[in-house]
Amino acid sequence: MTSQSYFGLDNDENTWLLVQRSEGKTVFLRRFKNTMDGINELSKFIKSRCEKPRIYIKSTGCAALDLLKTLCRIPNIEVMFVSQAGFKQYQSCLPKSTVKNTKADFCEAEILADCAERKF
Repeated sequence: MTSQSYFGLDNDENTWLLVQRSEGKTVFLRRFKNTMDGINELSKFIKSRCEKPRIYIKSTGCAALDLLKTLCRIPNIEVMFVSQAGFKQYQSCLPKSTVKNTKADFCEAEILADCAERKF
């Protein structure tokens, strides 16, 4: 388990897309169902991966707030909600070659994880 890890979370219909970054590289991609069981599993996964998670979540209304209630149980967590306008701003600040993930549906989550690592 690492002391600091960076995560990006994006909601895609009924799932949360999770990307973990470490030392400038994407190290993990995974989907979690947007159900209480899925959110609890997501929380346990993040907790098992590091001691100080920093997570950027693209704001998706009620779904993000339900997720936040569960994530707040993780000690030493730092969570940043990113609006659509903020997300576009982050994209304009990143080098064009930053996101190299081949899975298009995880692209926004990967950008969020990169922003968490850079702490914009």
